[in-house]
Amino acid sequence: MSKPKNRIPPQKQTRAAAPDKRETVVIAYVHPGTVSSYFTTSLLHTVLYDRLPGRQHIVGVFEEWSSANISAPRNELTRRFVDETQADWLLWIDADMAWQPEALEALLASADPVERPIVGGLCFGALHDALFPTIYHLAAADGGGFSTVRVLDYPQGAMVRCTATGAAFVLIHRSALERIRDHGFNRTFPWFQETENLGQPVGEDITFCLRAGQLDIPVHVNTAVRVGHHKSALLTEERFLAQRQDTQE
Repeated sequence: MSKPKNRIPPQKQTRAAAPDKRETVVIAYVHPGTVSSYFTTSLLHTVLYDRLPGRQHIVGVFEEWSSANISAPRNELTRRFVDETQADWLLWIDADMAWQPEALEALLASADPVERPIVGGLCFGALHDALFPTIYHLAAADGGGFSTVRVLDYPQGAMVRCTATGAAFVLIHRSALERIRDHGFNRTFPWFQETENLGQPVGEDITFCLRAGQLDIPVHVNTAVRVGHHKSALLTEERFLAQRQDTQE
């Protein structure tokens, strides 16, 4: 019997192209048993937005009850993230914040594991009804030493390198957390800890950033990612800028 003509030549096994690595995120927050309705609405909208095709970054949400000692639950949730997940980024959000659904996507787009491993959104606090952005630099203190000072004039819609920011809305890469832990600043409070400087208290989130700075881990704030802070009123950039204009007139 003659062999059939036009035989199909031997084929090499094809392999699907490896997909681009998807940046994965765990959201973490601590609370006293309640959260702001602004926070709940923002979190739900963020999760729904993240389900759209091409996104799908969120792989977990961690929460922990907190008393006045907020450092303990912050460290516990950070430990869980590092030890119990393989996610790339940890997003800390305070339980009284309000943000747009695309805020996480914007932080991820501006962050980088090496050059920008800690990126905060533009958040505001208030002291005696006066708003201030949570952007801090080091300044020489009277009598020697250094202290953190608030940066009131910042470029809008830009990446701002700073000494410290708060943990109200901040994205942190796993590698930064591992380096801080491995350095061994404190066995009980490896990341977040209330400390003291020049006789003044230093919040646990500022201490975290100062520890990162000691290891040459850069801290940035993306001022294009505007985040509201729900107090008796919602603290927003619009309110801050109006306040600044009133004081300069």
